[in-house]
Amino acid sequence: MLDSKTLALAQDVRALLARGLDALARVGIETEPLKQALLDLEGPFLLVVAGEFNSGKSSLLNALLGGDFLKEGVTPTTDRINLIGYGPEPKLEPQSPELVLIQLPHPLLKDVRLVDTPGTNAILQHHQVLTEKFLPRADLILFVTSADRPFTQSEADFLNFIRSWGKKVVLVINKIDLLTEAELQQVLEFVQKGADQTLGHIPPIFSVSARRARQGSTAQSHIPELETHIRQVLTREAALLKLGSPLGVLARLCEEARPALENKLKEAEKQLATCRELDNLLRRHEERTRRDFSGQVALALQAIDEVRTRGERWLDEKVRFSKFLELLQSSKLKQSFIDDVVKGANQDIERRVLEAMNWLAKRDRELLEDALSLLREAPGLRQTEQVGPEERTIAGNLEEALRSFDAEAEAIQLRDFIQESLRGTALAEVGVMGLGLTILLVAQKIAFDILGIFATVFGAILATSILPRRKETAKARLRERLAELRSTLEQALSETLDTEMQRTRERFNGLYRTPCTRLENSRDTTLAQLQQTEQLRTEALELRRRLG
Repeated sequence: MLDSKTLALAQDVRALLARGLDALARVGIETEPLKQALLDLEGPFLLVVAGEFNSGKSSLLNALLGGDFLKEGVTPTTDRINLIGYGPEPKLEPQSPELVLIQLPHPLLKDVRLVDTPGTNAILQHHQVLTEKFLPRADLILFVTSADRPFTQSEADFLNFIRSWGKKVVLVINKIDLLTEAELQQVLEFVQKGADQTLGHIPPIFSVSARRARQGSTAQSHIPELETHIRQVLTREAALLKLGSPLGVLARLCEEARPALENKLKEAEKQLATCRELDNLLRRHEERTRRDFSGQVALALQAIDEVRTRGERWLDEKVRFSKFLELLQSSKLKQSFIDDVVKGANQDIERRVLEAMNWLAKRDRELLEDALSLLREAPGLRQTEQVGPEERTIAGNLEEALRSFDAEAEAIQLRDFIQESLRGTALAEVGVMGLGLTILLVAQKIAFDILGIFATVFGAILATSILPRRKETAKARLRERLAELRSTLEQALSETLDTEMQRTRERFNGLYRTPCTRLENSRDTTLAQLQQTEQLRTEALELRRRLG
């Protein structure tokens, strides 16, 4: 009957194991050992006898049970797991090609099941696999080493394997009948040292002779001391060892999960570096485009400034008292203004605006080309032969976008953006007449407005004094109207740039953000799983510590 403290610990163990099963299944780790450990919690205490072939495992069990129940020999004789339990009559029941159930009427077996495993380090690798597969189920392990070849390197390696599952070990040195007392003492010291180096502590060690026990020299065999220790363990520690066994399995499986999760996390971070580079590329593209587009805008606006310069020069040349008669011919004067000041400027402005739109479209194409170049050539992101699935998706998206990109169609669409921006302004007719003709129309209106200033001057008596002031007024009006035109066009170009930057950002993000978001989610999930398995391992080890 378990006391209340042990019952509470048992509940904690089962709850932790259930969480561990769910977490490890999500990670993709094989959980069969943990499922079996949960089932074994309800079963009898499992005392597993392990060791290398010809170390005397089967003969030790025969000595403990007082009979010839298991085959013995100098070659590997145990080729299956022998599960030895209590029964009123001797009975052997094969359970599978790998497992045999043996029932014997021995009182020791009422409290424990003994497990005889195939010897390790044999030429038959299948035997080692069978033993390693069963070891996680053990509640306590009797590890048998032979006195004539004690604690070999292969045995140390196998004990490390046992330790990794968190199993408690009792070391048994068999065949001491082959040694003198002095030799036995040397062997014992050697085994103690090796165990301490391998396990980190010195476990209980028993020196026995199964042969002497079989020959009737029970006291000299020291088998009774080993049996007494086993019974003491069953009496005092069985419940706690039973609860601690699956915790060792959980800690081991969490440890096994770590490398795969760390590699997965590393790979996700490696691919996310590509996403960050693409984010940076888009940011730099926008910064450069905004900076350099100001030069394209300046070229377009320069044509308006040139109109202003020509207009002021024309006023200086034409509005003079010496050309009084010419000033009286208003229709010719207006045509002269159009020919000398405006003519050609409208086509020049339209050409420069369209060149700016073509330039902007080419920048979009260059962004796609730079992104593909980054994926293929950027050092430190990845090796060409190690392309992740999301990177293949991104590269495919970029290649398709580049194949289907039409710079000319893009420039035409940008021109449409400008026309939309100019609606409701002095250039509202641009959508009907085109930018060049609309500017020409506006220029003609400016000419009429400016020349109207002189309409009442020429018949005035004081024309000589009024004319200079009206000329300056005309220049001011010219500058004002052209500044309005300049501001309107500059604002339209700025709005078109903003619109295009937004469209570029959305289109470019659409090519890689979805795969990158999946990568970010995968990274976050993997990190959470890694943290969870680490937490489970820590809790398992802490619970084992509480079990003692």
